[in-house]
Amino acid sequence: MPRGRHRLPREVTEQHQRDRLIAGVAAAIAEHSYRNLTAGHVIAAAGVSRATFYKNFENVEQAVGIAHEVIFERFLGLVFRACNMASEWPFKVKSVIEAALDYAAAEPAQMGLLTLDALSANVDMAQQVLASTEHLAALLSDGRAMSEEAATLPELTEKSIVGALTAIVSSRIANDEAVTLTELAPQLVELALTPYVGAAEAKRVACQ
Repeated sequence: MPRGRHRLPREVTEQHQRDRLIAGVAAAIAEHSYRNLTAGHVIAAAGVSRATFYKNFENVEQAVGIAHEVIFERFLGLVFRACNMASEWPFKVKSVIEAALDYAAAEPAQMGLLTLDALSANVDMAQQVLASTEHLAALLSDGRAMSEEAATLPELTEKSIVGALTAIVSSRIANDEAVTLTELAPQLVELALTPYVGAAEAKRVACQ
C-alpha cells in the first residue's frame, strides 16, 4: 500500500463496531446473566465507547433483541449451508447437528444467547427464542416422509427433539464444557433420527 495514513471507510468501521457490540452482548449475558445486564457490561465486553453503544442501540433491551436476531440469522445460515452438504435427509440432519456443535464449541456465548435459559427473564425475548426454534423444528419435519410410522408421529415430536438438543447443549455451555460438545455428535444424531428412521438406521448414519 502507498505510504501515509490510511482510514477504513466509515461504513466498514461502523460495521466492525456493530459486530463487536453483538459479540459483546452475548459475552456480557454469559458473564452477568440477562437479569443483571447493564449497558456498562456490554460496553466493557465489546471494548467500545458509551457513545458508540447508544449510537447503535436505544437501550439494553433493544441491544439484546437485535443481537439475538443477528446471531440467529447467522446460525440459520450455517444450518442451511450444512443441509446443502448432503443429499439424503438423514445425512442432512447429521450435517446440521455436527455444524451446530462446532459452532457452539467455538462460540459458546453466542450459542448460549439462542437458548431460552439465557433470556427467560424477559417475556418478549423468551417468545423470540421460542419462535426461532420453529425454524429448526420445520427442518426436522421433513423426516415424516421417511416412513408410514414417521408420518404418524405426535405433533410435538420436532419441538421435543429441538428442546432436548438445546437443553443438552445449554447444560454443557453453562458448566463451561463447551469444548466437549463435538464429542456428543453421534449420540445427538441418533437421538434426532431414531423417531423417523428407527434405532438401527439412526445408529448407522451417526457412526458414518
